[in-house]
Amino acid sequence: MALHLGEATGIVMRTSAYLFYRAMVYGVLVAVVAVFLGILVLIGSVFGGGAAAVLFFLALLGGGFGFRLIREYVLYLLQAGHIALITEIVENGSLPSGISQTAWAKERVMGYFREVSVLALVDQLIKGVLRSLNRTLFNVMQALPIPALEGLASIVQRVVNFSLTYIDESVIAYTFRTKNSNVFDAAKSGILIYCQSWKPILKNAVALTVLSYVFVAITTIVFMIPFGAAALFLPSSWSFAKFALFVLALFLGVSAKWILFDPVACTSTLLTFLKEAETTKPDPAWEARIEAVSDQFRTLKEKAAGMATGTAINNG
Repeated sequence: MALHLGEATGIVMRTSAYLFYRAMVYGVLVAVVAVFLGILVLIGSVFGGGAAAVLFFLALLGGGFGFRLIREYVLYLLQAGHIALITEIVENGSLPSGISQTAWAKERVMGYFREVSVLALVDQLIKGVLRSLNRTLFNVMQALPIPALEGLASIVQRVVNFSLTYIDESVIAYTFRTKNSNVFDAAKSGILIYCQSWKPILKNAVALTVLSYVFVAITTIVFMIPFGAAALFLPSSWSFAKFALFVLALFLGVSAKWILFDPVACTSTLLTFLKEAETTKPDPAWEARIEAVSDQFRTLKEKAAGMATGTAINNG
């Protein structure tokens, strides 16, 4: 199993504009979280830790919804643009000279997908199909070279589910590579490629997911050192303020993964996927097998047929 981490890191470093863009977006999220935690500390000092704790857990519920909105309207375009740049470097060895990376990538993404809503729909359909495949058609336990997995089945399946993000992004990269204007048909072909080469691709993605957990643990510890030192100087009665510093350190650790590790992991999986695609042609014989286990794949085929005949795309 080759992770291509050196090659992937080299490619990602050549997309500096998008790394800065990612840092800006996630930096804003960190700033919002920091301000919110500061407000909670203030509320806790006035009304007690119980009031701050109630607001904190309410914010967790609302924050999930808010993050999904940000993902659909900002991060989808950000991630797809970065994938378009990376795919161009992988395919041609370099980017066109004299371009603005962000402008070029946005033009490429919108040239294929036309609207962010179409990109979001394709992405969600791919994710749904991949989850169905790894729950039903593929024996993940036999594919991963780890002894005594049976007793850890639920944990392993959860790790596999997280790893599908990297595979989903690789399928999106494949749609750029095909230069097929019918993005639903291109995504369908990418899924067929995955089905025919799923073991090396999934092994790569799972290994990178485990490495991402290690990365988060290390970066969180690094951030906890100064935040922990600050917490030691706070009065013992400021327990919620200390908790807020802990949460902020944890969020910074996760944000570092989003900014630094995820682009490399995505590129690593993308390299494995595209190398497999070079020697693999989509086999239509797989379509019936996938349709039997995935409603999303049937929807993907319908959208592909509709786009081929000029039927309007229904995002519902």
